[in-house]
Amino acid sequence: MKRAETLAAEWLTVKRQEVEATNRRLQVEAEILKLMPAKEEGSSTTMLTNGWRIKTTGKLTYRAEIDRLLELCAAWPSDAKPVKTKVEADEALLKAIRTDRPDLWRQIAPAITVKPSKTYIVIEEPSHGV
Repeated sequence: MKRAETLAAEWLTVKRQEVEATNRRLQVEAEILKLMPAKEEGSSTTMLTNGWRIKTTGKLTYRAEIDRLLELCAAWPSDAKPVKTKVEADEALLKAIRTDRPDLWRQIAPAITVKPSKTYIVIEEPSHGV
């Protein structure tokens, strides 16, 4: 079985390789987009002479100043207003209830699914010097 120090060194090496590979992939993608720019929105496919296909997809994202947007479209019919309400569980409060109020947790537990997320690992090398 490998020692933790060996695994930590291995992890740091592959993490650096991963960052370098990601940076290189992004550079190659930028070069591809110079040759075949993506549509502003939507996909396009280019066939290469070797039979490969390159598909590019453009997408726009929309961010709004909600208060201002609501003010500007206040008189619009409700089905035309470009605003929606999203109801979602409050994770921070659920965690607190699960930890601090087991009596309440038992009441709501049938409606909640709790599962582990990905565990993250960070390894820091000691700084050398001052």
